[in-house]
Amino acid sequence: MRRETPAVVVLGHGSRSPAAQEVLERVAGLLALQTGWTVAHASLEFNRPNLADAVADLYARGFRRVYVAPYLLYSGNHVARDIPEQLEGLLAEHPELIVQVTDPLGLDLRLVSVLETRIRAAQGEVGAVPASSVSAPSAIEGKSFDIIEQLLPDLPVSAAERSVIVRIIHATGDPSLASQLVFSPGAVERGIRALVSETPVICDVNMVRVGLAPSLRRLGVDVRCLVEDPRAVTLAARTGITRSVAAMRVAAESMEGAIVAIGNAPTALLEVVRMNREDGVRPALVVGVPVGFVAAAESKEALLGSALTHITLPGLRGGTPIAVAAVNALARLAVADPSIFAGSPVAAPGS
Repeated sequence: MRRETPAVVVLGHGSRSPAAQEVLERVAGLLALQTGWTVAHASLEFNRPNLADAVADLYARGFRRVYVAPYLLYSGNHVARDIPEQLEGLLAEHPELIVQVTDPLGLDLRLVSVLETRIRAAQGEVGAVPASSVSAPSAIEGKSFDIIEQLLPDLPVSAAERSVIVRIIHATGDPSLASQLVFSPGAVERGIRALVSETPVICDVNMVRVGLAPSLRRLGVDVRCLVEDPRAVTLAARTGITRSVAAMRVAAESMEGAIVAIGNAPTALLEVVRMNREDGVRPALVVGVPVGFVAAAESKEALLGSALTHITLPGLRGGTPIAVAAVNALARLAVADPSIFAGSPVAAPGS
């Protein structure tokens, strides 16, 4: 029976040591347990099954798409040469089989943390953190940004966009977001102009509002979330729409030239896109990063295809920390040098 879901092969180098093979098997088993995926293991050398055997077995079980995840540190000859050579005959025999090779483990802060844990354990510290570092918040923050800068790849972004990216990574602890965040042209500049002009920031949930209020208060910017506004409550009850959608409709009158920050509700983002398309509502910037498994990815695709100036994270991931970090980063830029933007009008998208 053909299976529509993909399978995974965790691919190790292989070793004559039985202990090494046992680790690979356990890693594959833990990945399957954690994700619910079908996960096999294979080795490039010394051990069975090899990669071709493992993929062939999955094919025989009905899988037509297989992800090969190298349990290797570097993208050397094994990834560039050996993996394609081992799969060449199988792929030629079964043209409907799709095999995609992921990046190896590579540079990842989580691996650095594992190294630190091992070294501290050898020193007898078992991960102890010196009290002096706990008592110096500025030092901790500075060290965090130093680490983030070392982890960031070279990105085709402006200095201001990079500043926003760094703040989002600092808030989430996830450097992989750096290459996935999307900025439409002029998004950062338009967001800063809106803040300097003291137009409001409209949020989808109160968590976003609470996260933004302290920094935006210094700029004299009003932060609004209308999900509990009686007008939104009444509209949602009368029409059967969600409170998040109702809140966006109620906020429409104050949305012109404003920033809309959406971290949780895909329906709110879809409604802002609709209001822009059908009603001509034009916020200065939409930070659209709702999280979830229902409509989150689709709402961000709709934003990407719209005329709205935006900052977004395609796919399922997102959430309040990203929305808050993005707008707070814009506020920091506005405070750092507001003269760049003072007196500059917030132009409509496309103007």
